[in-house]
Amino acid sequence: MRKKFVIIPDRKISLKSGGCGVLILVVATGCGPGQERSENAPNPASTNRPHSILQTRHAAPDLVSPQENGTQAQTNPVTVNASPSPQSVSSLEFDTLKANAEAGDVSAQTALGNYYAAGQGGQIDMAEALKWYRTAAEHGQARAEYYLGASYAQGHGVPRNDPEAAKWFYQAAQQGDPMAQYNLGLMYAEGRGVAKDNAEAGNWFQKAAEQGDAMARLRLATASAKDSNTPLAPEQLAAFYLQAAQQGYSEAQAALGSMYKKGVGVEQNSAAALQWYSQAAEQGDPKALHWLAVSYLNGDGVPKDLSQAVQFYTKAADAGYALSQYNLGMMYVLGQGVDGNDETALQLFQKAANQNLSAAQRQLGAMYESGRGANADLVEAYRWFSQAAANGDAEAVRSLNALSQRLTADQIKEARARANPPASQPQPAQPPIH
Repeated sequence: MRKKFVIIPDRKISLKSGGCGVLILVVATGCGPGQERSENAPNPASTNRPHSILQTRHAAPDLVSPQENGTQAQTNPVTVNASPSPQSVSSLEFDTLKANAEAGDVSAQTALGNYYAAGQGGQIDMAEALKWYRTAAEHGQARAEYYLGASYAQGHGVPRNDPEAAKWFYQAAQQGDPMAQYNLGLMYAEGRGVAKDNAEAGNWFQKAAEQGDAMARLRLATASAKDSNTPLAPEQLAAFYLQAAQQGYSEAQAALGSMYKKGVGVEQNSAAALQWYSQAAEQGDPKALHWLAVSYLNGDGVPKDLSQAVQFYTKAADAGYALSQYNLGMMYVLGQGVDGNDETALQLFQKAANQNLSAAQRQLGAMYESGRGANADLVEAYRWFSQAAANGDAEAVRSLNALSQRLTADQIKEARARANPPASQPQPAQPPIH
């Protein structure tokens, strides 16, 4: 009999395999959008938002953070303001949009990129999104330049490349795009892709704020509050986020969802939380998609619906969100909402493991040890157990110790070599943006 699949923080579900290994299935609630921290808190949580902008966030904590699950976090996560809700585009409108894009209409090309990035066609397709963003950006369309820069900043659909991100942000910022100005300010503040320069950062924040950009105004207000040693109250943060959400910032929409869910800075309201999560999800925000998947999986605020959970997990996984890749893999392992498929599960665990999610690394080790989803490979199993163990996974440490008794010294040496691949090539030299 299969075990019931539920989202339970910090608890484990064990499933005996047909082989020698034991699959330890840990289902992560993940980082709902409310995982963001105050400006005064260290190490803000990262997101996997496709084509998004660098942003330090301020919402209340919610569920388990990516850092706590072993994912690699960026110093400044990113968010994006997409065009009108992609779900409002009908089939006929899409055909017209695509025809206009192919005819050279740069606004249509940017909108078509949004369509693919938000997964309106049923699946997020960053390759197609980037194709159209680049086409429009190369013809000087400011918002497409911004989206392209954000894609490079987060490494969605392309390898992360901060200098390239800074180049595209600069081109859009020079044309007056406030979101590009805000993100260029963040890159100067952090020294990402450009030399760190607080004065230059402040200059771009000010330019964006003068155009009414709520996130830039929040950044300046936070800096002023820090200087005066009077942190912004949750109610003030909620007010800024509301303005940013109304401007289309998906991260602000997701943050508001978390604040309404927890009743931080606003009166607790589950319906309002789902509304804001949904608006962020419509733009393809992976954290919001992940949270909606968890909600449908557990029937939290919505009727329990495993097929809906799978759909939202799939979109978030396609956007590169490690926790959704892991949870979706779990559903394929357990046959919950989908037909069981170990091969598909293995592929999803691999993607999440490559983002340093320890639970996925441990899961890969267990599957290679037992021969589920791939031929049994004890060296590969040792590799992934060792990487999970290095990330502090206690169960992986036990599995690693047990497996080491079954391998030769040469096999262990090979496994360790696999776990430490050669360093990646350096990024291209910083482009001139002045």
